[in-house]
Amino acid sequence: MLTRQNTLHTWLDRVIKNTSFSLTPLAGDASFRRYFRMHQGNTTYVVMDAPPNKEGLLSFINIAGMLHDAGVRTPAIIAFDLEQGFAVLEDLGDALLFSRVFNTSPEQAYPYYSLALESLHQLQACRTHTPTLGVFDDLAMMTELQLFRTWFLERWLGITLTQAEEKLLHHTMRTIVQDIQRQPQCLMHGDYHSRNLILIEPAATTPSVAVLDFQDAVMGPFTYDLVSLLKDVYLEWPETTRLQWVHAFYDRLPDTHGWSRAEFQQGFDMCGLQRHLKILGIFCRLDQRDGKSSYLRDLPLTLNYALAYLKHNNALLPFYDFMQTRVCPVFGEKINA
Repeated sequence: MLTRQNTLHTWLDRVIKNTSFSLTPLAGDASFRRYFRMHQGNTTYVVMDAPPNKEGLLSFINIAGMLHDAGVRTPAIIAFDLEQGFAVLEDLGDALLFSRVFNTSPEQAYPYYSLALESLHQLQACRTHTPTLGVFDDLAMMTELQLFRTWFLERWLGITLTQAEEKLLHHTMRTIVQDIQRQPQCLMHGDYHSRNLILIEPAATTPSVAVLDFQDAVMGPFTYDLVSLLKDVYLEWPETTRLQWVHAFYDRLPDTHGWSRAEFQQGFDMCGLQRHLKILGIFCRLDQRDGKSSYLRDLPLTLNYALAYLKHNNALLPFYDFMQTRVCPVFGEKINA
Protein backbone atom coordinates (compact mmCIF):
# COMPACT_ATOMS: atom_id res chain seq x y z
CA MET A 1 0.00 0.00 0.00
CA LEU A 2 2.86 2.38 0.83
CA THR A 3 4.45 1.72 -2.57
CA ARG A 4 1.19 2.54 -4.34
CA GLN A 5 0.82 5.68 -2.24
CA ASN A 6 4.29 6.76 -3.33
CA THR A 7 3.42 6.03 -6.95
CA LEU A 8 0.29 8.17 -6.65
CA HIS A 9 2.28 11.07 -5.19
CA THR A 10 4.85 10.79 -7.98
CA TRP A 11 2.08 10.86 -10.60
CA LEU A 12 0.40 13.86 -8.99
CA ASP A 13 3.72 15.70 -8.84
CA ARG A 14 4.00 15.28 -12.58
CA VAL A 15 0.36 16.14 -13.34
CA ILE A 16 0.27 19.34 -11.32
CA LYS A 17 3.86 20.24 -12.22
CA ASN A 18 5.40 19.92 -8.77
CA THR A 19 3.15 22.52 -7.14
CA SER A 20 2.82 21.72 -3.46
CA PHE A 21 -0.31 19.84 -2.42
CA SER A 22 -1.65 17.70 0.39
CA LEU A 23 -3.99 14.70 0.42
CA THR A 24 -6.73 13.94 2.95
CA PRO A 25 -8.39 10.50 2.84
CA LEU A 26 -12.12 10.52 2.16
CA ALA A 27 -14.61 7.94 3.36
CA GLY A 28 -14.41 4.77 1.28
CA ASP A 29 -17.18 2.73 -0.29
CA ALA A 30 -17.85 -0.94 -0.89
CA SER A 31 -15.28 -1.21 -3.69
CA PHE A 32 -11.48 -1.43 -3.84
CA ARG A 33 -11.23 2.24 -4.89
CA ARG A 34 -9.81 4.87 -2.55
CA TYR A 35 -10.51 8.59 -2.62
CA PHE A 36 -8.58 11.61 -1.37
CA ARG A 37 -9.26 15.33 -1.26
CA MET A 38 -6.27 17.14 -2.73
CA HIS A 39 -5.61 20.65 -1.42
CA GLN A 40 -3.62 22.85 -3.76
CA GLY A 41 -3.55 26.40 -2.49
CA ASN A 42 -7.15 27.56 -2.26
CA THR A 43 -8.37 24.90 -4.70
CA THR A 44 -9.45 21.35 -3.93
CA TYR A 45 -9.85 18.28 -6.13
CA VAL A 46 -10.83 14.67 -5.57
CA VAL A 47 -8.21 12.05 -6.36
CA MET A 48 -9.36 8.53 -7.26
CA ASP A 49 -7.09 5.54 -6.79
CA ALA A 50 -8.55 2.59 -8.71
CA PRO A 51 -6.06 -0.32 -8.71
CA PRO A 52 -5.98 -1.66 -12.32
CA ASN A 53 -6.08 -5.29 -11.18
CA LYS A 54 -9.26 -4.58 -9.19
CA GLU A 55 -11.03 -1.49 -10.56
CA GLY A 56 -10.32 -0.39 -14.13
CA LEU A 57 -10.73 3.28 -15.05
CA LEU A 58 -11.75 2.86 -18.69
CA SER A 59 -15.44 2.27 -18.01
CA PHE A 60 -15.48 5.29 -15.70
CA ILE A 61 -14.05 7.50 -18.45
CA ASN A 62 -16.38 6.12 -21.16
CA ILE A 63 -19.57 6.34 -19.12
CA ALA A 64 -18.69 9.81 -17.81
CA GLY A 65 -18.63 10.96 -21.44
CA MET A 66 -22.00 9.39 -22.20
CA LEU A 67 -23.61 10.93 -19.14
CA HIS A 68 -22.17 14.35 -19.93
CA ASP A 69 -23.60 14.18 -23.45
CA ALA A 70 -27.04 13.40 -21.97
CA GLY A 71 -26.89 16.39 -19.64
CA VAL A 72 -26.28 14.36 -16.48
CA ARG A 73 -24.05 16.22 -14.03
CA THR A 74 -20.95 14.29 -12.99
CA PRO A 75 -17.56 15.39 -11.61
CA ALA A 76 -15.40 16.77 -14.40
CA ILE A 77 -12.30 14.67 -15.11
CA ILE A 78 -9.20 16.86 -14.82
CA ALA A 79 -6.55 14.22 -15.50
CA PHE A 80 -6.26 10.43 -15.56
CA ASP A 81 -3.85 7.57 -16.10
CA LEU A 82 -5.52 4.36 -17.28
CA GLU A 83 -2.42 2.22 -16.88
CA GLN A 84 -1.83 3.16 -13.26
CA GLY A 85 -5.48 3.67 -12.30
CA PHE A 86 -5.30 7.26 -11.08
CA ALA A 87 -7.61 10.19 -11.77
CA VAL A 88 -8.05 13.78 -10.61
CA LEU A 89 -11.68 14.87 -10.50
CA GLU A 90 -13.62 18.04 -9.85
CA ASP A 91 -14.47 18.42 -6.17
CA LEU A 92 -18.24 18.84 -5.83
CA GLY A 93 -18.19 18.99 -2.03
CA ASP A 94 -19.73 16.73 0.60
CA ALA A 95 -23.46 17.46 0.41
CA LEU A 96 -24.63 13.92 -0.29
CA LEU A 97 -28.37 13.45 -0.67
CA PHE A 98 -28.20 11.01 2.25
CA SER A 99 -26.76 13.63 4.58
CA ARG A 100 -29.30 16.25 3.55
CA VAL A 101 -32.45 14.15 3.96
CA PHE A 102 -31.49 11.80 6.82
CA ASN A 103 -33.97 12.27 9.68
CA THR A 104 -36.08 14.75 7.68
CA SER A 105 -39.74 14.51 6.75
CA PRO A 106 -40.91 13.45 3.27
CA GLU A 107 -42.09 17.03 2.74
CA GLN A 108 -38.61 18.38 3.46
CA ALA A 109 -37.00 15.71 1.29
CA TYR A 110 -39.37 16.16 -1.67
CA PRO A 111 -37.48 19.00 -3.45
CA TYR A 112 -34.26 17.00 -3.39
CA TYR A 113 -35.93 13.81 -4.59
CA SER A 114 -37.54 15.76 -7.41
CA LEU A 115 -34.03 16.70 -8.53
CA ALA A 116 -32.89 13.08 -8.24
CA LEU A 117 -35.87 11.82 -10.26
CA GLU A 118 -35.26 14.44 -12.96
CA SER A 119 -31.59 13.44 -13.16
CA LEU A 120 -32.61 9.78 -13.48
CA HIS A 121 -34.86 10.62 -16.42
CA GLN A 122 -31.84 12.21 -18.10
CA LEU A 123 -29.65 9.22 -17.31
CA GLN A 124 -32.16 6.79 -18.79
CA ALA A 125 -32.30 8.85 -22.01
CA CYS A 126 -28.53 8.53 -22.43
CA ARG A 127 -27.35 7.22 -25.80
CA THR A 128 -25.14 4.19 -25.16
CA HIS A 129 -22.46 4.57 -27.80
CA THR A 130 -19.75 2.36 -26.30
CA PRO A 131 -19.44 -1.25 -27.51
CA THR A 132 -18.05 -2.32 -24.14
CA LEU A 133 -21.19 -1.49 -22.13
CA GLY A 134 -22.38 -4.57 -20.30
CA VAL A 135 -25.89 -5.95 -20.09
CA PHE A 136 -27.84 -6.85 -16.96
CA ASP A 137 -28.90 -10.18 -18.43
CA ASP A 138 -29.98 -13.57 -17.03
CA LEU A 139 -26.43 -14.57 -16.14
CA ALA A 140 -25.69 -11.27 -14.38
CA MET A 141 -28.87 -11.44 -12.32
CA MET A 142 -28.39 -15.09 -11.36
CA THR A 143 -24.77 -14.43 -10.41
CA GLU A 144 -25.92 -11.64 -8.09
CA LEU A 145 -28.65 -13.79 -6.57
CA GLN A 146 -26.10 -16.50 -5.80
CA LEU A 147 -24.50 -13.99 -3.41
CA PHE A 148 -27.65 -14.26 -1.30
CA ARG A 149 -27.28 -18.01 -1.05
CA THR A 150 -23.50 -18.19 -0.59
CA TRP A 151 -22.76 -15.25 1.69
CA PHE A 152 -26.04 -14.61 3.49
CA LEU A 153 -27.70 -18.01 3.89
CA GLU A 154 -24.72 -20.34 4.05
CA ARG A 155 -21.73 -18.37 5.32
CA TRP A 156 -23.34 -15.74 7.54
CA LEU A 157 -26.44 -17.53 8.84
CA GLY A 158 -24.90 -21.01 8.64
CA ILE A 159 -28.00 -22.52 6.99
CA THR A 160 -27.56 -25.81 5.11
CA LEU A 161 -30.33 -26.09 2.52
CA THR A 162 -32.30 -29.30 2.12
CA GLN A 163 -32.86 -30.70 -1.34
CA ALA A 164 -36.40 -29.28 -1.36
CA GLU A 165 -35.11 -25.86 -0.28
CA GLU A 166 -32.46 -25.97 -3.00
CA LYS A 167 -35.21 -26.58 -5.55
CA LEU A 168 -37.37 -23.80 -4.09
CA LEU A 169 -34.51 -21.31 -4.14
CA HIS A 170 -33.62 -22.12 -7.74
CA HIS A 171 -37.26 -21.83 -8.82
CA THR A 172 -37.59 -18.49 -7.02
CA MET A 173 -34.47 -17.10 -8.64
CA ARG A 174 -35.62 -18.19 -12.10
CA THR A 175 -39.04 -16.60 -11.53
CA ILE A 176 -37.44 -13.30 -10.48
CA VAL A 177 -35.04 -13.22 -13.43
CA GLN A 178 -37.66 -14.14 -16.03
CA ASP A 179 -40.03 -11.48 -14.74
CA ILE A 180 -37.37 -8.75 -14.80
CA GLN A 181 -36.22 -9.71 -18.30
CA ARG A 182 -39.60 -8.60 -19.67
CA GLN A 183 -38.87 -4.98 -18.84
CA PRO A 184 -37.83 -2.36 -21.41
CA GLN A 185 -34.09 -1.66 -21.33
CA CYS A 186 -32.17 1.57 -20.85
CA LEU A 187 -28.91 2.75 -19.32
CA MET A 188 -28.86 1.49 -15.73
CA HIS A 189 -26.52 3.06 -13.17
CA GLY A 190 -26.88 0.05 -10.86
CA ASP A 191 -26.39 1.93 -7.58
CA TYR A 192 -28.44 5.10 -7.93
CA HIS A 193 -29.02 5.86 -4.24
CA SER A 194 -28.64 8.60 -1.66
CA ARG A 195 -24.93 8.05 -1.04
CA ASN A 196 -24.08 8.29 -4.74
CA LEU A 197 -25.94 11.54 -5.40
CA ILE A 198 -24.43 14.85 -4.40
CA LEU A 199 -26.33 18.13 -4.13
CA ILE A 200 -24.98 21.26 -5.75
CA GLU A 201 -26.66 24.37 -4.39
CA PRO A 202 -24.95 27.52 -5.70
CA ALA A 203 -26.33 30.73 -4.26
CA ALA A 204 -27.26 32.35 -7.58
CA THR A 205 -28.54 29.41 -9.62
CA THR A 206 -31.00 26.53 -9.42
CA PRO A 207 -29.86 23.55 -7.30
CA SER A 208 -28.96 20.35 -9.11
CA VAL A 209 -27.86 16.79 -8.46
CA ALA A 210 -24.58 15.25 -9.57
CA VAL A 211 -24.17 11.50 -10.00
CA LEU A 212 -21.23 9.54 -8.55
CA ASP A 213 -19.98 5.94 -8.73
CA PHE A 214 -21.36 5.28 -12.21
CA GLN A 215 -18.53 3.18 -13.65
CA ASP A 216 -20.48 -0.09 -13.46
CA ALA A 217 -23.43 1.17 -15.52
CA VAL A 218 -24.98 -1.37 -17.90
CA MET A 219 -28.04 -1.80 -20.08
CA GLY A 220 -30.83 -2.98 -17.78
CA PRO A 221 -34.51 -2.77 -16.78
CA PHE A 222 -36.08 0.67 -16.63
CA THR A 223 -37.31 0.35 -13.02
CA TYR A 224 -34.03 -0.78 -11.43
CA ASP A 225 -32.42 2.58 -10.66
CA LEU A 226 -35.71 3.92 -9.31
CA VAL A 227 -35.70 1.01 -6.84
CA SER A 228 -32.16 1.90 -5.76
CA LEU A 229 -33.30 5.45 -5.02
CA LEU A 230 -36.70 4.88 -3.43
CA LYS A 231 -36.06 1.55 -1.67
CA ASP A 232 -32.67 2.79 -0.51
CA VAL A 233 -31.13 0.35 1.97
CA TYR A 234 -29.67 3.28 3.92
CA LEU A 235 -32.93 5.25 4.19
CA GLU A 236 -36.58 4.27 4.62
CA TRP A 237 -39.54 6.32 3.47
CA PRO A 238 -43.23 5.71 4.22
CA GLU A 239 -44.94 3.46 1.69
CA THR A 240 -47.36 6.23 0.67
CA THR A 241 -44.47 8.61 -0.02
CA ARG A 242 -42.62 5.99 -2.03
CA LEU A 243 -45.72 5.29 -4.14
CA GLN A 244 -46.17 8.99 -4.83
CA TRP A 245 -42.60 9.26 -6.06
CA VAL A 246 -42.90 6.11 -8.20
CA HIS A 247 -46.04 7.50 -9.83
CA ALA A 248 -44.43 10.90 -10.35
CA PHE A 249 -41.50 9.25 -12.11
CA TYR A 250 -43.77 7.09 -14.26
CA ASP A 251 -45.95 10.05 -15.25
CA ARG A 252 -42.91 11.91 -16.61
CA LEU A 253 -41.46 9.01 -18.58
CA PRO A 254 -41.04 10.11 -22.21
CA ASP A 255 -41.91 6.55 -23.28
CA THR A 256 -43.71 4.01 -21.07
CA HIS A 257 -43.22 1.30 -23.73
CA GLY A 258 -46.87 0.41 -23.33
CA TRP A 259 -46.51 -0.44 -19.64
CA SER A 260 -49.38 0.65 -17.41
CA ARG A 261 -48.72 2.29 -14.06
CA ALA A 262 -49.67 -0.98 -12.31
CA GLU A 263 -47.26 -2.98 -14.49
CA PHE A 264 -44.52 -0.45 -13.82
CA GLN A 265 -45.14 -0.76 -10.08
CA GLN A 266 -44.95 -4.56 -10.32
CA GLY A 267 -41.68 -4.34 -12.24
CA PHE A 268 -40.35 -1.88 -9.67
CA ASP A 269 -41.14 -4.27 -6.82
CA MET A 270 -39.65 -7.31 -8.57
CA CYS A 271 -36.41 -5.45 -9.30
CA GLY A 272 -36.43 -4.49 -5.63
CA LEU A 273 -36.63 -8.13 -4.59
CA GLN A 274 -33.70 -9.09 -6.82
CA ARG A 275 -31.66 -6.14 -5.61
CA HIS A 276 -32.34 -6.66 -1.91
CA LEU A 277 -31.57 -10.37 -1.98
CA LYS A 278 -28.30 -9.52 -3.71
CA ILE A 279 -27.47 -6.80 -1.17
CA LEU A 280 -28.03 -9.18 1.74
CA GLY A 281 -25.25 -11.29 0.23
CA ILE A 282 -23.00 -8.33 -0.56
CA PHE A 283 -23.21 -6.84 2.93
CA CYS A 284 -22.34 -10.20 4.49
CA ARG A 285 -19.44 -10.63 2.06
CA LEU A 286 -18.15 -7.17 2.94
CA ASP A 287 -18.17 -8.23 6.58
CA GLN A 288 -16.67 -11.68 6.23
CA ARG A 289 -14.27 -11.22 3.33
CA ASP A 290 -13.32 -7.55 3.52
CA GLY A 291 -13.64 -6.79 7.23
CA LYS A 292 -16.23 -4.02 6.65
CA SER A 293 -18.67 -4.92 9.42
CA SER A 294 -20.46 -1.53 9.39
CA TYR A 295 -22.68 -2.73 6.54
CA LEU A 296 -24.30 -5.32 8.82
CA ARG A 297 -26.36 -2.60 10.51
CA ASP A 298 -28.25 -2.13 7.24
CA LEU A 299 -29.25 -5.81 6.95
CA PRO A 300 -32.59 -5.51 8.84
CA LEU A 301 -34.04 -2.84 6.52
CA THR A 302 -32.78 -4.73 3.46
CA LEU A 303 -34.41 -7.95 4.66
CA ASN A 304 -37.65 -6.15 5.56
CA TYR A 305 -37.91 -4.76 2.02
CA ALA A 306 -37.71 -8.28 0.59
CA LEU A 307 -40.18 -9.75 3.09
CA ALA A 308 -42.73 -6.97 2.57
CA TYR A 309 -42.93 -7.71 -1.15
CA LEU A 310 -42.82 -11.50 -0.83
CA LYS A 311 -45.75 -11.41 1.59
CA HIS A 312 -48.05 -10.03 -1.10
CA ASN A 313 -46.78 -12.00 -4.11
CA ASN A 314 -48.87 -15.16 -4.38
CA ALA A 315 -46.47 -16.82 -6.81
CA LEU A 316 -43.61 -16.48 -4.34
CA LEU A 317 -45.43 -17.35 -1.11
CA PRO A 318 -43.54 -20.69 -0.69
CA PHE A 319 -40.30 -18.70 -0.63
CA TYR A 320 -41.84 -16.23 1.83
CA ASP A 321 -42.71 -19.17 4.09
CA PHE A 322 -39.12 -20.41 3.83
CA MET A 323 -37.82 -16.96 4.77
CA GLN A 324 -40.18 -16.73 7.74
CA THR A 325 -39.61 -20.22 9.14
CA ARG A 326 -35.97 -20.93 8.30
CA VAL A 327 -34.26 -17.59 7.79
CA CYS A 328 -35.87 -15.03 10.12
CA PRO A 329 -35.38 -16.95 13.39
CA VAL A 330 -31.67 -17.50 12.70
CA PHE A 331 -31.33 -13.92 11.45
CA GLY A 332 -32.87 -12.57 14.64
CA GLU A 333 -30.43 -14.49 16.81
CA LYS A 334 -27.45 -13.50 14.66
CA ILE A 335 -28.21 -9.79 14.34
CA ASN A 336 -28.92 -9.44 18.08
CA ALA A 337 -25.92 -11.44 19.24
